[in-house]
Amino acid sequence: MQKLKRVFALVGLIALDVLSIVASMLLSFRINFPAWDTWIPGTYNSDYILTFVIVASLAMIALNIICGNYSSSLKHFGFGEIIRSCVACLIFFVGFLVGSYFLELYLQTKFIILMCILLLLFEIIGRSSIRLANEINTQMLSMAKAKSARAKRVVIFGAGEAGIYLSNKVRQDKDSDIIPVAFIDDDKNIQHRKIHGLRVFGGMDKLGEVIRRYNADEVIVAIPSASKQLLQSALDICRQNHCAIRRFGSIDDVELSNARVTNINIEELLRRDSVHLNMQVVRSFVENKTVLVTGGAGSIGSEICRQVLSFGCRHLVIFDIHENGLFDIENELKKDYAGLFSLRLGSIRDQDRLKEVFDEFEPQLVFHAAAHKHVPMMEYSPKEAIKNNVKGTINVAMQSIMHHVEKFILISTDKAVNPTNIMGASKRIAEKAIQLLDTMSDTEFSAVRFGNVLGSNGSVVPFFRKQIEAGGPVTVTHPDMRRYFMTIPEAVQLVLEAGAMAKGGEIFVLNMGEPVKIYDLACDLIKLSGLEPEKDIKIVFTGLRPGEKLFEEISMKDEDMTKTPNDKIFIMKPMAFDATELANQIEELEQTANSENDVAQMFDKVRVLVPTFKHSNEAAKN
Repeated sequence: MQKLKRVFALVGLIALDVLSIVASMLLSFRINFPAWDTWIPGTYNSDYILTFVIVASLAMIALNIICGNYSSSLKHFGFGEIIRSCVACLIFFVGFLVGSYFLELYLQTKFIILMCILLLLFEIIGRSSIRLANEINTQMLSMAKAKSARAKRVVIFGAGEAGIYLSNKVRQDKDSDIIPVAFIDDDKNIQHRKIHGLRVFGGMDKLGEVIRRYNADEVIVAIPSASKQLLQSALDICRQNHCAIRRFGSIDDVELSNARVTNINIEELLRRDSVHLNMQVVRSFVENKTVLVTGGAGSIGSEICRQVLSFGCRHLVIFDIHENGLFDIENELKKDYAGLFSLRLGSIRDQDRLKEVFDEFEPQLVFHAAAHKHVPMMEYSPKEAIKNNVKGTINVAMQSIMHHVEKFILISTDKAVNPTNIMGASKRIAEKAIQLLDTMSDTEFSAVRFGNVLGSNGSVVPFFRKQIEAGGPVTVTHPDMRRYFMTIPEAVQLVLEAGAMAKGGEIFVLNMGEPVKIYDLACDLIKLSGLEPEKDIKIVFTGLRPGEKLFEEISMKDEDMTKTPNDKIFIMKPMAFDATELANQIEELEQTANSENDVAQMFDKVRVLVPTFKHSNEAAKN
């Protein structure tokens, strides 16, 4: 339907230009030959006039195509379009003048000049009339919307290209319930002026006043590159004035026509500077390689799958024990990458199953994301943490060695640093295990350590959202609890670049920025839901859960951290260890985890491997 409308619009414009040619020619004849009783002098026969109109029309249409006069929207006809029309008519005049001389058309120069001037005027008047008719229609739609009970009075924050585009778009859309009433912009050059009938007010300090003055129902931030500070400030002012807030466009939108009005999400409020990947290095690392991702249906694993496919891997193997997750990721990826990936169900604890998969695909790169990550759940079943996170990692690593995998990247966690829970301790032991294996094989083993990722399975954000949807209360363990946060795509981008840098034995640490207070995070989520913390939704402190600590750390004191070319990635150099002793200690731990011995014996083995491990029960005593 849209294509058909564009075709009709183009045909209409071409017809308008042909009529302009005929009208300008007739009027020029009349002005140049006032003594004649007819519009066309008798010296010019009908065949001559017809040929003249056809040639002139074809020439003008061609020039308008070249100058882009048929590709611009007449709804926004303005100075730029007038300039293009002038250029087309100027070229037409020069061509007309030269052509009339060489073809001996016997046309007076003043006739040609007059005709070209009239042609330009008719074209501008015709196109302006369309713009005017559209504006009248828009105003009528706005008046009709204003009487509608569902109409929303909206202040647009940002009077730049995006804001003006949004204003025009919603005013011309009869199905839209948005009525723009004012602009907010910090550009002093346009303040106190009007854009399309809407007044532009000052910056953030005027937002509350404008909301109250116009009784606005909503504020839409139309600044694609809006910083988290701007969004947070606007959010706070809107909540104080009981006004909803959304945004239009983002830095990811290539064209404004693709932008949408959406809710502001927590990722935008916590967003840090954009990650600048060394695209060539990452592409060389992944391109034309067979890649295996364990835990490929999980939050981190699935994003690794998306990104390695986008970087041109030859084939992707997605391995996971969660069959529903595999079903979901298959439905997502097959739209764009059918035939480039395979799904395999299985557990990293099952050595025979792992061997089958490695034998079938012979992967060159392995990203090991499969793990038990839920801290309290692992406190209830500590042996399972060791069986899965330690033994499972070793199983995948051993198959990688036997199948001559080039690189093995372990996805680790900041909870491995001075752990107070068995999950963190198990990941620290897994880090040590791959550093040991790196010294014993040609496969390059490395780990990437980072903190919480927003929106991952089991993370605090979806948990809080469910509590808010249920009407509260929102439960926060401690008022001073802080965590590092990173978006999933950002974390995986850095994982890929760290993997490309890996030479073997390193632990890469991602720069997580500043830690976020969980209480503040809960407040932001409540505000984003259009509610007031403590007033509409209560926040209740429940105390630390088993294995939790107030602050997470990124590195240990005895780890030597060095910079990399990417300022968001650091390297922890391998710590010295006795390979035989470490191998024996890991083997003893595995035996204890698989035995019927008391859990306390297993914890003793863990403390030998991780001297900084202080279980939360012990920490509470000190």
